[in-house]
Formats: sequence, C-alpha cells, structure tokens
Amino acid sequence: FPPSKPGTVINNPATEAVGFSGTGRYTTQSSWNQKYHTMRSDKLKSDVVTRTNEHTGNISRSQRPNAFTMMKNFYDGYKDPNTREATLRHGRAVRPSTKKFADNEFFGHDRTVLRGTAPREGLPDDIHTDGERNIGEGFVADILDREYVTLDKLPPEVRKQLRVKFDNRPYFTSWVMFVNIVILIITLCTQRIAPVAFVEKRYTMQLLRHNLAYETVGYYQSTNFWIGPDYQSLIHLGAKYSPCMRKDSMYYKKIREDIEIEDASGCCIRQDLNACWQSAKQDCTSNFAKFQEGKVCGLAKEGCQQVEYNNASLWTGPYSTWPDCPIKDNYQDKITSDDPDDTLNLKCEVSARPCCIGLQGECVMVSQDECKFRNGFFHENQTLCSHVSCISDICGLSGFLFPDTPDQFYRALLPTFMHAGVIHLLITLVFQATILRDMEKFAGWWRIGFIYFASGIGGTMLSAILIPYQPEVGASGALYGILAALIVEVVVNWK
Repeated sequence: FPPSKPGTVINNPATEAVGFSGTGRYTTQSSWNQKYHTMRSDKLKSDVVTRTNEHTGNISRSQRPNAFTMMKNFYDGYKDPNTREATLRHGRAVRPSTKKFADNEFFGHDRTVLRGTAPREGLPDDIHTDGERNIGEGFVADILDREYVTLDKLPPEVRKQLRVKFDNRPYFTSWVMFVNIVILIITLCTQRIAPVAFVEKRYTMQLLRHNLAYETVGYYQSTNFWIGPDYQSLIHLGAKYSPCMRKDSMYYKKIREDIEIEDASGCCIRQDLNACWQSAKQDCTSNFAKFQEGKVCGLAKEGCQQVEYNNASLWTGPYSTWPDCPIKDNYQDKITSDDPDDTLNLKCEVSARPCCIGLQGECVMVSQDECKFRNGFFHENQTLCSHVSCISDICGLSGFLFPDTPDQFYRALLPTFMHAGVIHLLITLVFQATILRDMEKFAGWWRIGFIYFASGIGGTMLSAILIPYQPEVGASGALYGILAALIVEVVVNWK
C-alpha cells in the first residue's frame, strides 16, 4: 500500500510493505505481522469492538484478543526494533511521525488514542499502570515458554483485560505460607519430637510395675524422618484419622471384645504389700497374690458414697454396666463387713489404673510410671477400661459432641495447614512460592483459594476412606489440585 500522511495508522497491512516517513526505508511484511493478524481473525474467541474516530467520523471494527494468547503469539514473531514502541503501544504496525502533538490533541478525556499516531517520547501511556506488579514471570512462564512482559508494553486491549479490577499481588499464597509456618512452629514447641529414622525404634527401661516387681518394659516408638512430632501427637493436634471423624465399626468391635475380656477378670490382691490390680485369672501368678473372681479393685457398692448408687441392682451384671463410683482413699478404713475377705478389694491400694496407649487407643492396666514411659494417657481416678474413652484421649482437640461418637469432621480441612516436620514444610513452601504464586496471579486469589481448599478437603476425605487408620497431614491434596489447574492451562495454551 502507498505511504500515507504522517500519523496515520496502517489498518490493513496484508501483503504490502510498511513505510516509515523520514527514513526512506521500506521493509516487507514480516512473519510476526502475518501471525498477529491470523491470530486475531482465526484463532481467538473475542468480542467485536466498535470505535468511532472523533476527528473523521469513520467507524472501525476490531476484535479484542484473549490476553494470555496475545502475550505469547504476538511477541514470538516480533523482532523489528524500529517498530517496537509503536507496535507495543497499539497492537499493530504504525507509521512513526516526527510531528509534535499537544497532549490534548493526542489523548481524549478517557486517555485513549484519538489519532492513530505513535506517541512522542515522554508522553504518558494510555493506560495508567503505576504500582502494578509484573506478570508472566516465574515457574509457569518457563513451562509455557512465556517472555517477561510488563503491562505498559502490552497493547491497550490486552492491558484493559489484565488490570481492570485485577490485583496481581499473591495475597492468598502469602497467607497460606504464613499460616503453615506458624502452625509448625507451635507444633514443634508444644509436642515431643519423634526420633529421626525410617523404621520404628524400640525403647526399653527397667520399671517398678503394678505387681510391685522390677521388670524390663519395652515398646516401639514411631519415627519421623521429616524432623517433627510423632504420629500420636499429630493425631492429637488434628491430623487426618478416620476413627476420630466417624464411628468406625472395626474400632468399636475391638472395644467390645476388650470389654468381654474385662468382664471375666477379677481383683488380684497381694496381701503382703497391701496392693491390688485388675487382671485375668491366668495373669495373677504371684506367689503372694490372691485372686478374687467377680470383684473389681477399688469399686463396689460398699465403697460408693453417692446415694443414687445405693441400689444393689446397679452392681450386678457385667462390669461395664456398673456405676462409675470408685472408693475414696479416706473412706477405706470406714468399711466394715462380717467377712473380711469380701472387702479386701476395697481396702487394698490399687496399683494399676487404665492407660490409653498407641494410635488405636488400646487400654491397658498398668502403673502410672509405666504409662508415662509408654507415652500414654493415665486415668488415676478410674478402675476399669470400660469407664474411660481412649478414642477421646487420642483424638484430643474439642472432644466429641456426644460421648463415644466421633464427629470431628473438621479434620477434613485441618491437615491442609499441618505438616509432619521441617523438611515437609520446606517442600510445600517451595511449591507454593512458585506454582501456587503464579497460578494466583493468572486466575485471582478467590479462584485459586477455592481450588486449593476444595482439592485439599477432597483429598483428605478420599484418604480417610481408602486408608482410614493411617494418620496424615500436609497440603498434598490441595497442591495436586493446583497442579491439575496448571495442566489445564498448559493444554489450553498448547501450540
């Protein structure tokens, strides 16, 4: 097409050369111009924008390209430095002019270009971008092969799509990273740190046990190669653990089996030392011990001081149905009976109490020292395992709304903010500082926040169904959701 007067936009450079006044040089149509116009006409789904030139009254129609595809396709083929400023400002080839225009002649009241002339040096941009952060940087840009782009270098139509009511600061990513760090610091300060290893570690110690004999006691302690607390502490703080979230049939089946064994137990009394403990008959093997069948150490109608439990019918049947009314220490000497053997279980000192140990909350009758050594929950005022709720001790937090009915459904979300240790947290922070940060810039904080939490909750619930007895923490489900969103973007923008 023939050169036009200075300041005129070349609206349809199809196959002709582009001319520049004052230079005497003409170049043929470059590949980037062909790619750009093909992109605008064939590949992009966009709206038709109608513009009216206020000076000439001419009406022109153009399409508004998709922002992210425009960023990639437009700059891939752009090479000519002579048209850089003008092309980047207007999104198409223009003829630079040496004529000086006044600010009110070149810009309208809405700061849009009224005449298709490249602005002279020093004029403000047609869209104000002060304070905006750069976009298109980071891990996602490397994956998609995007170049470093700032808003002031983009065409007006693209810039409007990116900056209108859109903030590029990663507020959500910063908040999530801060919460993760604070929770791990609190966890490390309040809970015991597990041994750093890949297999369970055995601990042994010589203790004075409930039978008043020194014995070597051992147990296996769970380890944590992430450098953090053990599994029991994580469950107590809110880790994913299915028995704490719903009433697990297998868990309560085991409890019923233990209660049946307890109902067949009796009081093993060592009269030479005035000590007693609840056990099965075959376990009461001491030479100085006497086994009383049908008796509970420290629990009987004669030792209960509460009037509402004076009915003899309440003290018959299985032990698990007996009232929870253990004898007080200062009441033992006041008990009288025609047969002294009937009250031996009330006058002796109970040396073993219920202790909840392990991840499954197993209840055993041991001394307080042994329970402490095995990191258990000791119930010093109880006499039977059927009178304690070990699952409540293991789960911790706010307890249950109804006794013996686990309902901590909020564990579906809590593990997303928790981590097994320092190394685990560092891996999560690296992911969040790269992929999550870039995805939030592209999609906005509320969209990414929805994907993050929905994926985290969904992953936790799926894990609770497939591996219900394995404690788990971490934002793996949420991060996989972000990865899925990244894969979708890569596929959509695939070339």
